[in-house]
Amino acid sequence: MKKDTKTAEKKPALSWYKRMDFSKKTALWGFIFLLPWLIGLIFFFLRPMVNMLWYSMCNMEMVNGKFTGTFIGAENFKWALGVNPNYNRMLAEAFTNMVKEVPFQIFLALFIAMLLNGEYKGRGFFRAVFVIPIILATGVATFSLREVKTVVETTSEAVMNMDWLKDLVINSGIPEELTTLLVTYVENIFKVVTTCGVQVLLFLAGLQAISPTLYEVAKMEGCTQFETFCKITLPMVSPTILVCLVYSIAESFAKAQVTYGDTKIAFSTFIRQITFNGNQAYYGYGAAMSFIYFAATLVTIGVVCGIVSKGVFYYD
Repeated sequence: MKKDTKTAEKKPALSWYKRMDFSKKTALWGFIFLLPWLIGLIFFFLRPMVNMLWYSMCNMEMVNGKFTGTFIGAENFKWALGVNPNYNRMLAEAFTNMVKEVPFQIFLALFIAMLLNGEYKGRGFFRAVFVIPIILATGVATFSLREVKTVVETTSEAVMNMDWLKDLVINSGIPEELTTLLVTYVENIFKVVTTCGVQVLLFLAGLQAISPTLYEVAKMEGCTQFETFCKITLPMVSPTILVCLVYSIAESFAKAQVTYGDTKIAFSTFIRQITFNGNQAYYGYGAAMSFIYFAATLVTIGVVCGIVSKGVFYYD
């Protein structure tokens, strides 16, 4: 009797985790690994977004080191979209720049990735040429060393400054109007090339995931390189194209340079200048402009994803 009692006592000792099947255990561990990200999302993204939305509907003031707000509804949004003459124009300019830059970024990144994925001598060297600068740039951004940042910014400004090219072309006898147009195109191309490193890495990973058997079968069937690209490569990397589109659109809006007077400034800088105007601080107005800009970015990404996802091919 004692032996049976011990056996009966041991059976319920199986924990709830041991009674779970494999799929539920996998889902549980997946949630555990996602939990730190979810906590960060809530406290560092969703909570500030809710606060920003509340600030945008209030007349915010700083009193004794604390924010106090009076609810005014959509007045800040009306002021941003209807009263300020620069905001709508800059918003349209940021959207236009995104439309012009992102498709070229995707095309160029895929082209470079295909070159790096080819079979030729020195492929490792050329891959390192593209990968190492991205890693170094990430390190500089992570450590945020003031001295290194100053050197990087100074070097970038020197390279991006195309005045030397403009003077060179003008001295060769080409009219100034045509020179300005050519230099603008070169500057835009250089900007796109220097911002597609992450997309190149994503496409390179996607290309390497394609089974070589598919290309061997296509070759046996007599497909040309163009047919192979259209019927194998492009469908297989279509999920990567979608990911790169989302990344490129978000990056384009985040780093948008718009015309303000006679100079080009970042859109975020314009919002900051309006928010902290002299001794006045228009927190609610700045929050409204930021929320509109965020909503425009989100809607653009949603529309593009909705259209492009219909042509995405997922291979098991």
